[in-house]
Amino acid sequence: MPNKELEKKVAEHEQMVESGKARNKKSTIKYILNISLVLIATSLAIFFAIKDDAIEIGRYLRSADYHFILAIIGVMFGCILVRSFILFCFAHLFTRKYHFHQAIAVDQIGQFYNAITPGASGGQIMQAYTYKKQGVQISSAVSILAMYSIVYQAVLIVFGTISFIVKYDFIISIGAIKTNLEFNGVPLDIPIWPLTIVGFLLNVGVIFIVFLMGYWHGFHNFVMGPVVNLLHKIKLVKNPDKTRENLRIQVENFKIEFRRLSTNIPFLILVIVSFTAYIILKFSIPYFVGKALGNESTVASFWDCIFLSNYHQMITGLIPIPGSAGVSEFVFFNLFLNTKAPEKGFFTVFIDGVANLDASTTLCQASLLLWRTSTFVIPIFIGGLVSAFYKSAPKNEAHMGDIPNRQTFVSLQKETYVQRYEEVASLVETSKLSREAIIAKLNPRKNKPTKKQRSNKNAPADIAQNDYDEVELDDLDGD
Repeated sequence: MPNKELEKKVAEHEQMVESGKARNKKSTIKYILNISLVLIATSLAIFFAIKDDAIEIGRYLRSADYHFILAIIGVMFGCILVRSFILFCFAHLFTRKYHFHQAIAVDQIGQFYNAITPGASGGQIMQAYTYKKQGVQISSAVSILAMYSIVYQAVLIVFGTISFIVKYDFIISIGAIKTNLEFNGVPLDIPIWPLTIVGFLLNVGVIFIVFLMGYWHGFHNFVMGPVVNLLHKIKLVKNPDKTRENLRIQVENFKIEFRRLSTNIPFLILVIVSFTAYIILKFSIPYFVGKALGNESTVASFWDCIFLSNYHQMITGLIPIPGSAGVSEFVFFNLFLNTKAPEKGFFTVFIDGVANLDASTTLCQASLLLWRTSTFVIPIFIGGLVSAFYKSAPKNEAHMGDIPNRQTFVSLQKETYVQRYEEVASLVETSKLSREAIIAKLNPRKNKPTKKQRSNKNAPADIAQNDYDEVELDDLDGD
């Protein structure tokens, strides 16, 4: 009998091993297909953009100023270092035994999986398991990445608002994104201003709606009830119960991590400043690309580049394609080249004092090639190498699918909810007690003994009254 039980356990183990191997093989094939799709789509987009002027584009690239090429490389490394610094700082909220080079690995793994998954949905879950591999508790890793996302989105909203105010007239002057398609002789161009508005509202809405749902019960019930039911009726939501559960998890997760951030304002300011520096660095790449290729535009200032790049991100963020492959190049070309008024475009070439559209188009195409190579193609290879040699893929995790996505991260948030809730509740209570202790020390009158204490001969003369009021924690659940 014992032998039969042992044989049964061995058979079950072998079956699990074989199942795991089959799943890993299937996952590897999907990874390869995703990476191939991204690289092929990017290559085709660049090919069609430069095929008609390949000789002139090659001349631009050969004559590029190497000082600005080095500046582009420096800015890209700067982006990596700033992102890693932010991840490093967040990790130090939970453990002191964490090193900067580990944060660099987490950053590169996240960048790689974001690039090869639709809507950049795979980076967070892989970063969470990389943190776990480095010795950070998985609940802490979830908190780190949730706080990272909250602050990053908030800073992007501020940049988006400023971009709308500063460069709205410029966007209107562009008119539409040209598709070179026609229907019954009518050009099927895409108006650019609706895309930017929708992209901006999407960025704002993600945080704004979650915030309202977390702190306004009426709005929370309205979304969970009528809104989800309506989306189900019009076939935009397949499983309303699952959608409600995901929304609930997202809202509660936001409240927990928002409360954690609010207990450490100096740290929050540091992270906001760091994210601001990162976004400025990231969005400045086209400016240095133009300088390297001899851009002559009179409106191609550093801050114009920042705001236009922000518009670019708002538009491409609407398309759930891995790495925005193909779409990113298309939008870049139409956004930075003003075909209606070349002298007002970001990339411009003047011939005999007049802006020349053909020459400006060639310059923009060369800039597109250099920009996309430095900001996407090279980083995806570096991130891929780090992911491969760091062995970032989690092993034997039941809820991990073939390809990491946002749903797996939501599941992880649900699993760690109770632990993170208790941590924040304790943190808030400690923070309140600390503030009361500081106020008591700053107010000497409260430290003086009362008349009753002075009349008590057995009481020490320097006794202090440190009676704290009972601390009432805010209801993090909102129930």
